[in-house]
Amino acid sequence: MGCIYGRIVYFNAPNLTSPRNFESRPIQASRTPNSLGRGKHEAAFNVTASKDASYASLDDLLESNRTRAFLVIHDDSIVYERYFGGISELTILPSFSISKTYAAVLIGCALKDGLISSLDDPLVKYVPDLARKSGYEQVTLEQLLRMTSGIDFDEESTAGAAIYYTTDLRDLARSYDLKWPPGQHYLYGSVNIQLLWEVLRGRLEGESVSHYFEQEVWGPLGAGQAATWSLDSRQSGVEKFAGGFNATARDHALLGLLYLHRGTLNGHVVLSKQWIERSLSPDPIAGEVHIADGTMRRGRYQWFLTLDGRAFFTKGYNGQYIFVVPRKNAVFVRFGDGYGDVDWTRLFLRLAEQL
Repeated sequence: MGCIYGRIVYFNAPNLTSPRNFESRPIQASRTPNSLGRGKHEAAFNVTASKDASYASLDDLLESNRTRAFLVIHDDSIVYERYFGGISELTILPSFSISKTYAAVLIGCALKDGLISSLDDPLVKYVPDLARKSGYEQVTLEQLLRMTSGIDFDEESTAGAAIYYTTDLRDLARSYDLKWPPGQHYLYGSVNIQLLWEVLRGRLEGESVSHYFEQEVWGPLGAGQAATWSLDSRQSGVEKFAGGFNATARDHALLGLLYLHRGTLNGHVVLSKQWIERSLSPDPIAGEVHIADGTMRRGRYQWFLTLDGRAFFTKGYNGQYIFVVPRKNAVFVRFGDGYGDVDWTRLFLRLAEQL
C-alpha cells in the first residue's frame, strides 16, 4: 500500500491533465460518425437577469468559473460551444466518475449480448475466487451496479484515492470486506463498478473491455474522435472502470443523447428502452442523496435525478457534467478544473428554459 500512497502524494488531486499520468488503451473513432451538426443559429443565453448579474455574458461566467469546455445540444444540433484555457474540440478530457455511467452502459450491452445472463446472478458465478470472502456469495451484479452491495468502501476516505492511483486494481478491488448485508444499504463506492469490470473481462475470452466498448458502444454511438480508457498499469492492464474513460466534449455529449433518445442513436439500438427506463428510475434503497449540487434522487444505474423530475445527469470529480433536460430536448456538457462559484445544475435548468 505504501506505493499507492506515494503516488497519491506525487500526483496529488486529479485534474484535466490526469490521463497523462496513466497508461491507457485506445478506443477507435466510429466508422460511421454521428451527423451531429450545428444549429442554424447560436443560442443567445441571458445570464444578467439572475443571481449571476455580475457577469456580462455566459462566456464571462463560464471562463470566470474554471470552465474549460461547455457544449449545448438542442434538437440534436450544437447550438453553443465554448472552450477555454487551451482546451479545444479535439482535447481528450477525463470523465472521472462519469466513467461509471459508461460502465453501466456496457453492462447493459453485455446483458443484451448474453455475456451476462441476469443482473440477479451472484458475483461469484463470474468471479468464483471471491466465494472465499465472507458474504460475497450473496452479492449480485445488480447490487454492484446500484452500489447496494454492502461492501465497506468509503469513497471520501483514502480508499477513493487509492483505487484511483493503484497499479494493481484487481487485487485492491478484491480486498474489501462486507459491512452490511447485501441489498439493504446504499453507499457510493468505486469498488462496486471495478468489480463489474472483472465480471466482464472474464466473459470476453481474451478481448479487452476497451475493445468490447469500442464495438458495442463507441462505434455505434458515432463517436467522431478516438478515446482512451486509462489503465492501472502497463503490467496489470486493468481498465480504471470506475473513473478512467477519456474523450472529447462533443463525444461525451453522445452519452446524454443516447439516454435522451431512449437507447437508440446514429441508427443503432445500443440499449433497450426498458434498460433506459430502469436506469433512470429512482432507486428505492438509495433514495435522496446529498451531493455537491444539493439533494438529488439517485437513479438505479449510475444517474442522478433532479427532485423536480425535469432533468437527469451524470457527473465526475471536480465539476464534470453531462446533463439532460428531456422536455427541452437538450443536453449540456461542462468540463472544468473545479466548480467555481456556480450552482451548475440550477444554471443548466435556467439555460434550458431559454432554448
